Amino acid sequence: MKFSVRVAVLCTRGDRLLTNTEPGIGFHYLPGGAVTTDEDSATAAAREWTEETGLPPGPLRLVGVVESFFGPANHRQHEIGFYYHTPAPAELPDNPFTVQDNPGVTCHWLPMNDTESTPVYPLVIRDLLDVPPGEIRHIVNREG
Repeated sequence: MKFSVRVAVLCTRGDRLLTNTEPGIGFHYLPGGAVTTDEDSATAAAREWTEETGLPPGPLRLVGVVESFFGPANHRQHEIGFYYHTPAPAELPDNPFTVQDNPGVTCHWLPMNDTESTPVYPLVIRDLLDVPPGEIRHIVNREG
């Protein structure tokens, strides 16, 4: 079993969520990445945001901690994810754009209503889109 600690950023603009996708994978995921040794999750979220968008992050508010268990039986993964919300900076384009540190990945604005029909992993992120200020959700997520 693989174990990882990651961060992800829920960036919203009106009723749309910024997601990443790659040609042919059939799903979307949030901007973010691995937390490095001796790095706290807020610093990692800010670093990942800047690496992917080229912009400094706005205020990052922790909205959830998700323990995810996923993958096929012979390659199970256990991931602890720290999920931060930030409003979209004005400089962020409305049209799809290429992730700065990974040219095979494209950022898209996905209407939040489409998160039911377009998979955004982990699927439980829908439960993190409306967390009120001052609250943090803890979710144990088992997929597959």
